[in-house]
Amino acid sequence: MIEDNGGTQLVLYRKDKVAFLRGQDLLEVFRLGPDAPTRRVISRCCNSPIFLEFQSGHWLSLYSSLWAAETRPKPELRTMTSDRTDGIALADDVPAGTGQTLRFYGKLLGAWIAMGFKTPKIRIGNDT
Repeated sequence: MIEDNGGTQLVLYRKDKVAFLRGQDLLEVFRLGPDAPTRRVISRCCNSPIFLEFQSGHWLSLYSSLWAAETRPKPELRTMTSDRTDGIALADDVPAGTGQTLRFYGKLLGAWIAMGFKTPKIRIGNDT
């Protein structure tokens, strides 16, 4: 879902902390090309975006619209703000970087260390 500021809010979770309890047969994978290292997963029944995955990564980027507004995790930082449309101002309620920030990479590294440097596979149909 594109927000008023032109961005898409994602919630990053460690892959070992995510489980799809039902409806996995309704998930469909899209790639930008046959050898693309990223995949986007939607729910076929309603075309809702579910997650974006960098396959060599140890995290999933889940679309925040999956949560009800009152239970949605609060944003901790913004990245890639240099990609926003000219003239779009960002609120100063969340730290923002024009690209990925050192804090962002620090959080990812900390999570990977906690996972024992493992990168679990998330299987969707025949695609991993």
